[in-house]
Amino acid sequence: MNKSLLKMAILSISLLTVMAGAAVAPALADISVAFPDASETTIKLIMTLPSVMIIPFTFLSSYLTRKMTKKTLVFIGIFFYVIGGVGGGLVPTIEWLLVCRAILGIGVGFLMPISTSLVADFFDGEERTATMGQVSAANNFGGIVLFLSSGLLAALSWRITFSVYLVALIVAIVVFFFLPKRSPEHIPVGTTLAPLPKKLYVLGAGMFFLVLAFYSIPTNMALYLNQEGLGSSQLAGMVIAIATAFGLVAGMVLRKVNQLLKIFVIPSQLVLMASGFLIIGFTTNLLFLAVGVGLMGFGFGVIMPTVFDRVSREVPRVQTVQAMALVTSMLFLGQFSSPIVLDAVGMIANQESIRFTYQFVGIAMMIVSIFHLILTNRVRSAFMNERVS
Repeated sequence: MNKSLLKMAILSISLLTVMAGAAVAPALADISVAFPDASETTIKLIMTLPSVMIIPFTFLSSYLTRKMTKKTLVFIGIFFYVIGGVGGGLVPTIEWLLVCRAILGIGVGFLMPISTSLVADFFDGEERTATMGQVSAANNFGGIVLFLSSGLLAALSWRITFSVYLVALIVAIVVFFFLPKRSPEHIPVGTTLAPLPKKLYVLGAGMFFLVLAFYSIPTNMALYLNQEGLGSSQLAGMVIAIATAFGLVAGMVLRKVNQLLKIFVIPSQLVLMASGFLIIGFTTNLLFLAVGVGLMGFGFGVIMPTVFDRVSREVPRVQTVQAMALVTSMLFLGQFSSPIVLDAVGMIANQESIRFTYQFVGIAMMIVSIFHLILTNRVRSAFMNERVS
């Protein structure tokens, strides 16, 4: 088995997952014009509705790994991905557009836990950590390609924007030739799987809130630039691509970042993300806005693969897909909840501008990150004292 080609196949699947719902973000302002009777929250559902369907289908994907090969499940996922993705640009009403987005979510639901569990299937130790980082980098590279392409296509027509999902056909070809077709996961008769560790639920909850905050960038950026008079749909695609570009860099240097920061890796990156959101929320300068988006993207690009790496180490290999499905479902629940929760916060505070949303997220995340740093330092001190005694 050629590991380079195998890795290429795994990473190609990762191109399609995390940013799938956000791929058409640059076209949101134009879609809102095309459907003037739709509310702002309904327009945002175009990006977040896939997340609702992703959640149950991640668990179905986990279950089906015991009935069929992961390679077969990947092709099923790609089928729904293309139908739902491209179909969104062909429908006549906002209701049918939302139906297509739900179908897209089914496809991503099949793909997401498979893409991360394949790393645990074929790699161990530091190579697994490095490959998880590369999976994250692939997620972000896919985001860059999708955001830049959709930003350019949105200048022609919002309908043409949905053609970016055709990239899945290229992935299907790569997977067909280079991903081995292993037998379904086999659990010996009489074997009782232990319940998933409680730590996984903590990691899942953390992922929920992290993505809830992060997703305020793709769901709001086009509308934000419009509100503030800072730029167009094409520019929104470029700004969002900055976040994914820095996330790509973060994934590539993940192993070194983990070695350098050790137990402080997550709290330190939360500080970085909070700083990015505060810059975005308080600046009126496009250059500073780009800096803020970049800081936020790098922090998220380190935290997400670090969490998935820890998840893969908490359970035996036969439960990896199940564990990934749990944490992945919380990730996409955070995506879906993002506009609903943050819009509700704005209404409660009687501050419904998107600028307030970014300021609120930045302040809240900074408070959480400071508490996380203090707690992590105390755990470290207690551990050091125990070793000394």
